[in-house]
Amino acid sequence: MDLQATSGKSEWYRAGYESGRRFALAEADYDELAAIYRSNGIPDNWDIFRAEILNDHAAMPSYDFKAYIAGFGRACMDFFKAI
Repeated sequence: MDLQATSGKSEWYRAGYESGRRFALAEADYDELAAIYRSNGIPDNWDIFRAEILNDHAAMPSYDFKAYIAGFGRACMDFFKAI
């Protein structure tokens, strides 16, 4: 896992990775995982999905959206490569 340099960012990366792992295992279908893999992260046209993620954590002052979605995307891509 390629964690970010600062501890705050790495915490959000890990949280995103764990959330992405759960998403990949329990919610995502093959096409969704393939789209994430092809985009090398959450696809740009998934605005509603991005908004849901942002809305879940926006009230937290330390929230790092970029680190979180990087971890989320990496977890989904790791799972996709494994299947």
